[in-house]
Order: sequence, then C-alpha cells, then structure tokens
Amino acid sequence: MALYRRGIGGSGEAVYRYTSSMEDDREIAANVVRVLRAHVEHLCELGLAEDCGPLLEVLNEVPLDELAAYRSEDIHEALEKYLMDRLGRAAGWVGLGRSRNDHVAAAIRLTLMDRLDELATRVLELRRTLLRLAERYADCVVPTYTHGQPAQVGTLGHYMLALDEALEDHMEVMGAARRVVDRSPLGSAAASGTTVPLDRHRLASLAGFSDVVVNTLYATGSRAFANLACGVVVGMLVELSRFVEDLITWSSPQVGFVEPPIEHVATSSIMPHKRNPVTLEVLRARIAESLGHYVALLAIQRSLRSGYSLDLQEATRHIWAIMRIAADGVDVLADFLSGAVYRCDRMSEEAARYPITSSDAAEMLSMGGRVPYREAYFRVAEEVGRGTAVLPRPGEALRMRRVLGSPNPEEVRRMALEKLSKLDK
Repeated sequence: MALYRRGIGGSGEAVYRYTSSMEDDREIAANVVRVLRAHVEHLCELGLAEDCGPLLEVLNEVPLDELAAYRSEDIHEALEKYLMDRLGRAAGWVGLGRSRNDHVAAAIRLTLMDRLDELATRVLELRRTLLRLAERYADCVVPTYTHGQPAQVGTLGHYMLALDEALEDHMEVMGAARRVVDRSPLGSAAASGTTVPLDRHRLASLAGFSDVVVNTLYATGSRAFANLACGVVVGMLVELSRFVEDLITWSSPQVGFVEPPIEHVATSSIMPHKRNPVTLEVLRARIAESLGHYVALLAIQRSLRSGYSLDLQEATRHIWAIMRIAADGVDVLADFLSGAVYRCDRMSEEAARYPITSSDAAEMLSMGGRVPYREAYFRVAEEVGRGTAVLPRPGEALRMRRVLGSPNPEEVRRMALEKLSKLDK
C-alpha cells in the first residue's frame, strides 16, 4: 500500500500506474535526497528532531537505484518509505514542517540549475568553435541572402560571428533565468507555510540556493521559473535551427559550400551514391520537438487554479526533454562544424555569379559623384538590367566596409580574436 494513502484506504494497480511519477522522478532523485537532508539538518539545528545522527547518516548514503525500485506514488514517498525501512520510528521526524509541494519544487529548481550550467558549458564550447572558424575564414567570400535571394557580399567568418552573437544574447538571458531558478521554496509547505519555526533563508543555504521565493503560494504552486528558463532555451534552439537549415542546404552537391564530416552522413539503402547529413536532419526534427515540449509545458499550466495540482507533475518531464534536446544538439552541431570542410572556392564562385555588390556601386557613385543616393540607385539598377554595370569585385567591396560588425575581413578577424580572448579568461 502507498504510504500516504493509508488514511484513505490505498489504491488499485491501475490508479498507481496511471498517477505514479516514479519513472520521471529519476531526473530529480539525487536532489530530492539533498533537499530532505537539508530539511533534517535544519530541524536538528532547531532541536525539533530526534535521532539526528542516524537520520543524517542514512540520508548521506541513499542508494538511488534501490530507491527507484520502490512501488510509490513518487520519489518523495519512496524516500520516506526507505528511511522507515532503515530506521523505523526515527524516520517519522522527516515529515515535520515540510510538504511534497515545496520539496519537489526545490528539487526541480536544483536539477534545472544543474542542467542550465551543463548547457552553458556546452554552448561556450560551440561558441569557441564558431569563433575559431570565424577567424580562419574571415576572408572566405560568400553571398548573403534576404528573402532567399542573393543579397550582399559577406564572408563565412562573418556568418559564424552572427550565430555566435545570437548565442551570446541567449546566454545572457539564460543567466538571468538561472538567477530566478536559484531561489528556494523550502519552508513553504503545501501552500501557506508551516507553524514550525523554520528559517527559510537558512534552509535555502543548506540546500544550495542563493535566495528564497518569498511568497509561499507562488513558491509551491507555480512553475514560472521553468517557463522562463525553458523559453530562452527553446528560443536559442529556434535560432540554431535556421543555421542548421543553411548547413543542410549548403551540404547538397548542387550548392557544395560545405562537405559534412563523414561521421555525420549516412547513405541510402538503395542509392549508394547518397551522402545524407543525417545528424543535422535529426537535430532539425528534435528542435521542432522542443517547441512541442514547450507548448505542452505551458498548456498544462494554462488553466490551473492557484496552488499545486498534480498536473504540474505531468509538466515536469517536458522540462527535462527540452534540456536534453538542447544539450545533445549543441554538442552535435559543434562536432559537425569542427569536422566539416568549407569550400571557399565554391562560395566565391557563387558570389561572383550575381550582382551582389550593386549597393556598393550605388553608394560609391553617390558619395564620389555627389549624386543623391536614390538617383545613383536607379542608375545602377538600369545598368544591371542592361548587363552593362561595372560593379566592385566582392573582395574589394568587403574591404571598403568599415562599419562595426561588417564582414570586412579585418573587422571579422579582430572581433573573433577579441571574443575568443574574453571566453578563455
């Protein structure tokens, strides 16, 4: 019989299978133990629990695999049953002044902080890869596109810097979201706190938090912290997906800008000539899947009344799915970029096929001939239409661009090295 259901008569097997979160709780098991240990330490500090030595000793050595084997509603019940099996009546102290509601929120927050830290480390490595490529290919001419059409001349290094800056922005917001996550709900009990004189700031410190969620109802009944963190992670993945789409297109033999690393391609079961960029295709699909998980995370909460409901248990698995997709995807992309061959000859050839320096020609005419830009624009447009335009060569146009953040090779190289230096400090 489930521990907490004794007062209402137990449950049937079908109900247990349908409502138990034991499988999903594997993600938070270590932090569930960590949170309960902090709670018991604080009770002992306050002189509100007996048998502190044995309790803490057992909590320091809980075998998580054994815990996961318990037939329980959730990991919190399993842990308390384990303590009772080991210590008998002495384990009864752990329930004083706590609820599963504040403890599960705390364990989710701690686990999410770990996942955010792991992801940040991986994103930093991806950024280093991008910046090294930006420096190496600072003068590798490539056409840029707007509306899917050739637009202006750029460089592969400049392109890599664009994704790096997007990642930098998302990392900044991710850091802000992590600070929101790093607040303890402990001491909030089910919704309205407890009569036990807990020092919530002390509890937070013991569990490894930097601050507390002040309002007890918000602390236990909301997952806004997860929405914020997952929102920025999914936003980052969406930005990555556009880059992935470019790489897939560039890898096709018709374009031929990029040769994927051999480890990242697969062939066909019937067409032996095929070289399919399968890791990027899977990544593209999983990024789409992360959007589904994020919608599910929000949709589960959308119509809930204030306070905790078991619906929130069902939301939690989507947090971990998003974080796994992000961590694995960032690693795969970094590995692909590190091992790919970049065909600057093909990129330059493609750039030369189109009049992508027409804006440069119009600007030179306007500034050099003191002609209003729109007049120069129409003059160049007519010449392009007739096929008589004399346009700057792509490399020449790049060197003339001196504005901050442009694809001027010197600017790209300077920016890449400057950013690498900052990351390595």
